[in-house]
Amino acid sequence: MQRGTMEIFFGLGVMLIGIVSLKLTDLNYWWAAIALGAIVGVHGGVSISQSARA
Repeated sequence: MQRGTMEIFFGLGVMLIGIVSLKLTDLNYWWAAIALGAIVGVHGGVSISQSARA
């Protein structure tokens, strides 16, 4: 499995954990986990598209 694909799935997992935790605890710092998951997922998608273009 490519590194970018792993980053996309890891990012999705972090986002899902952040969303569930936010709903369960109502603590605002879980937004940071959601944002981190989005950043990691986007980085993985960009790295896949760059390797496909080259």
